Amino acid sequence: MAMVRAANEACMNAAPKVVFAALALALAGCGRTIAGPPPAPRDAGTRLSQGPATAPRRNQFPPTPSGIHLNLVFNYLVKYLRREIGLVDVVWGSQSPLPRGIDNQFYTPFERDGPYGAPHNLKWWKAHHPDWIEYRCDRKTVAFEFGERLAVPIDIADPAALAYQRSAAVDPALNAGYRAIDFDNLELGNYWHRCGHFSAPHRWASQYTGQYQDPAYTADVLAWAKSTFAFIHNYSRTATMAINFSYDANFGESANRALATSTDEVLDEGGFTNYGTKHHNVTTPRQWRQIVGMIRTIQASGGCYMENGEEPALSKDISQEERLWVVANYLLIRDDCTYVWISGFTASGGQDYGRILIYPEYGLTVGAPSGAARETGGAWQREYTGGLALVNPSYRRVTIPLKRTYVDENGRRYRRSITLTATSGQILLLK
Repeated sequence: MAMVRAANEACMNAAPKVVFAALALALAGCGRTIAGPPPAPRDAGTRLSQGPATAPRRNQFPPTPSGIHLNLVFNYLVKYLRREIGLVDVVWGSQSPLPRGIDNQFYTPFERDGPYGAPHNLKWWKAHHPDWIEYRCDRKTVAFEFGERLAVPIDIADPAALAYQRSAAVDPALNAGYRAIDFDNLELGNYWHRCGHFSAPHRWASQYTGQYQDPAYTADVLAWAKSTFAFIHNYSRTATMAINFSYDANFGESANRALATSTDEVLDEGGFTNYGTKHHNVTTPRQWRQIVGMIRTIQASGGCYMENGEEPALSKDISQEERLWVVANYLLIRDDCTYVWISGFTASGGQDYGRILIYPEYGLTVGAPSGAARETGGAWQREYTGGLALVNPSYRRVTIPLKRTYVDENGRRYRRSITLTATSGQILLLK
């Protein structure tokens, strides 16, 4: 069965047009609240003469040895960017390469015209690069994504189109001092029914079947990721790449893991909350195992992971239970390059990205991990120097024996055991 995205599983840049304007300014090295020129790019200068390193560069990301570390998803509503200092480690889709000390990352779509300055409309593309425009199989309908009409879909298999993407977005952003390039909405499936393009007027070039399970499309996505990863690494010894990608059960583990390890960092927008899908904002046990397996593969390969905890409520109304599910999972799977973020939706139904949202669970003094996660009766636990992270991904209640005395964030004491309800998380602190 084809995967059909729900309406609230929108692409990260679809709603607020301000993103394009803000990031266009960022390309020029301008932060609207921080004066002064952008920092020089790390290892600035000509491209490396030797081939790029193929291993992820986790040493270029802020380390996460203990506690809870945050990645802010966009910051276009943050008026004073210095507010981020001491609160967040990473900003996915930052409007500026400043302030220093934060991993500010530049945003761009991976297969659509993006914020390379002013986005071009379809008329411009037909006049300048008609052979890059992707159509559906009727050869008339442009394969637009997420209901957009500005972000024209481009041919990711065309070297000339990739050269445009890289020269217009990647190089200028890295030159401006951004620490990483974020590519949005990578998918293994041809969910927008691409079929081909016109290589010349009235000359159709067929590429794909238009079906979501299309081996040719999947192969092109994996080839794009591999070559773009190499291109960015070849910029300098410190340049990094991040992708927005979540495990896709419509495809096998090998394809999922191939894509997840073709980058320095993965932002998992779906996370353990199914993109904040109403009434389905908790993963099934099978989904949970698949996601954890992907995370372990990313970490074993040397990559970094960003867990996005999107919830269906207004951000101010996200419940403690929902927050604990997100943060407890983070503590269970985290290593020394792992980040988390929680947000909801706006009153108008848009994704509530772009502003700083701080929840009480971020301040829990759990300390550093003191061991690996282990399973207990279908639930999982992981000890910390200051507490215990507990996750029950199953559909039944599970009682976990305790060796020490703990309290939860509400002050309730636990001595001999704790019972977790189905698909729930808990964080306990040493008493």
